[in-house]
Amino acid sequence: ELIPANIPVEVARAENPRRFSPGEIIAAQRYKILGPLGGGGAGEVYRAHDQIMDQDVALKFLAFGQTGGDTARSRFVNEVAMAREVAHPNVVRVYDIGQLADGEVFISMEFIDGEDLASLLRRAGRLSREKTLQIARELCAGLGAAHDHGVLHRDLKPANIVIDGEGHVHIAD
Repeated sequence: ELIPANIPVEVARAENPRRFSPGEIIAAQRYKILGPLGGGGAGEVYRAHDQIMDQDVALKFLAFGQTGGDTARSRFVNEVAMAREVAHPNVVRVYDIGQLADGEVFISMEFIDGEDLASLLRRAGRLSREKTLQIARELCAGLGAAHDHGVLHRDLKPANIVIDGEGHVHIAD
């Protein structure tokens, strides 16, 4: 969960009503918004095209906006720096942290073209034993890599586990 512990979720949601439109270009003309990917208590996530690196990315805009103050922002930057160190095929890669002109903070991450596990379970129902074991193995491998770098995922749930087109697991958020 990316909302600092001292900021109630209700406050965070109320203070970040921003919605970007497809085609909108933000962050000093770097990212072209392609569309929303989802959102929740921690913020909104958009698919965007990084026009400098010429690749699609996921941009997560943090719900705590400017209410977190310098201490919360500093803590968040430190957490992102730690997460950037985790390079594993089962963990969504964190690229960078950015800030819009109005002070809104966001992170850019690897875009995984796939479906979150929650949606997959709703759509497909019960998974086979083999598929369940494969997901569990890859999930544990990704979590192990994160833990090796001192990173703990504090909001692990099916909605934060993305299954790509080849059936591989990617831990997000």
